[in-house]
Amino acid sequence: MSDLILSTHESAALFGRPAAIDLRPAGAEQVRSSLLGSVRIDPRHNGPRRSANGGFAAGAIARHIDADVVTVRLRRRIPLGRTLYVSGDGAHGCLVHHGRRLIAEARPGSLVPAALPAAPAWDDALAAREAHPFVGQKHPLSDCVVCSPHRRDGMHITPGPVRGRPELLAAPWSVDSRDAVGGTASYATVWAAMDCPSYPAAALRDRELCLLGTMTALVERRPRVGENLVVYSWTRARQGRRHETSVAIVDSRGQVIARADSTWIALRRQRVARWASRFR
Repeated sequence: MSDLILSTHESAALFGRPAAIDLRPAGAEQVRSSLLGSVRIDPRHNGPRRSANGGFAAGAIARHIDADVVTVRLRRRIPLGRTLYVSGDGAHGCLVHHGRRLIAEARPGSLVPAALPAAPAWDDALAAREAHPFVGQKHPLSDCVVCSPHRRDGMHITPGPVRGRPELLAAPWSVDSRDAVGGTASYATVWAAMDCPSYPAAALRDRELCLLGTMTALVERRPRVGENLVVYSWTRARQGRRHETSVAIVDSRGQVIARADSTWIALRRQRVARWASRFR
């Protein structure tokens, strides 16, 4: 776990409570002196309740890095509707603060050099969405703007196992104008579309709750409103509670328009039997 401090955001990101550990960020004067800009996550773009979806937050932060491939590390929950200040770190990266708390970092990154598995077909992605194990249940992530199957204003990118290929998760994505700028999906929306589908397949199967720690992404092209895409992922490695996954978005011609590598961390205390319950 060399690049993620788990205890700072495990409970905070999930339940909205402030983290107890002080990471001793740079002082306010230093932050102001290297200010690059600010980020504000729309309250609609939640993942866990009262916190930002990790992909939307990471994509918004990544825009401040001058690189095609960017790595974003989420250290704490990302609040919704608050101004977050982005400052340079003196080494081509940036630091994101909420008040005096360091909550995220970003820097130029690189993707794992590996061949991609063959992408599932559109119909297979539709079937995978229907196979999502938490359809019809409520839990701390069931209101996520990206993967919730129940939200009328959501993106409905609900991942599930691919038929005959259980090592893959997949979901269809039809780009909505609500998540677009000038007729194409926003940059942060493309990152968000790769967040939930990159969830570890084994963890989803076993109903193990994980949270996004780091995300490294490359956006080759932003898709158009109305375009139908397939988002699919696979797990590269697992070590204890740490899962390393990769995800890709392909268009109707099978062209990869975006890719990402993610690190997911399983919570130490799994309470699946209590936090997943049937909607009534």
